[in-house]
Amino acid sequence: MKLFFREYGTGKPMIMLHGLLGMSDHWIPLAKQLSIYFRVIIPDLRNHGQSPHSNDFSYETMQPDIVELMHELNINSATMIGHSMGGKLAMMLALNHPEKVEQLIVEDISPVAYSADENHEIIQAIKKINLSAINNRDVLRQIVLKATPDPMLQGLILKNITTGTDHPFSWKPDISSISDNLINIYSFPVSADKNFIKQTLFIKGGNSPYIADSHMSTIHQFFPQAKISAVEGSGHWVHAEKPVEFFEACRAFLILPF
Repeated sequence: MKLFFREYGTGKPMIMLHGLLGMSDHWIPLAKQLSIYFRVIIPDLRNHGQSPHSNDFSYETMQPDIVELMHELNINSATMIGHSMGGKLAMMLALNHPEKVEQLIVEDISPVAYSADENHEIIQAIKKINLSAINNRDVLRQIVLKATPDPMLQGLILKNITTGTDHPFSWKPDISSISDNLINIYSFPVSADKNFIKQTLFIKGGNSPYIADSHMSTIHQFFPQAKISAVEGSGHWVHAEKPVEFFEACRAFLILPF
């Protein structure tokens, strides 16, 4: 699948992968900072943002999308940064195609399967919003505020709603395909005998449960060189909640091209 992407800077390539219901927009501030050092590529993953939609939505289908994008841009290998779902995708690319990943940064997700029941807050909130019954932005904001008390989720949801020509509001992502395939996204379908021996950093939100102590042995099994950096006072969206600290953690870890 041919993905929509944004590009900043020149030099050695870096690819940044967003999380579930994220989009390339969310990475722009960090991408601009890192473009001092790298040629930064930020795609919209399938069923998200401005990229095409498909009923096939899994890591098995998303990996070839990134490989195709790299081929299109004449990139043999790149530093990868991924958040949540994008972090899992980056890890799978590193494990299945290690020659294509130079350095790896994973934001607040572990290489494990999560229970679909414990991570439904985004989809649950979206299901409470009937866009066909909303005809102005003020009403939309009030309904989103009622759908979830989490300000980060509220902002995420609003960014995923666009104004159309036939009706005032519609979803940018393919909500139906995403909902139908959540179990695929919460999984981690990689053989336990694989590992990625290059430099890897896991950045954990200090208040987030997604990288737990019980995951450490699995992290180091797959990524023997893994370092763990916790950003205190942050939840799951570390790069958005603590952008200065997140950038400094990345910069301190990365093998910079100059």
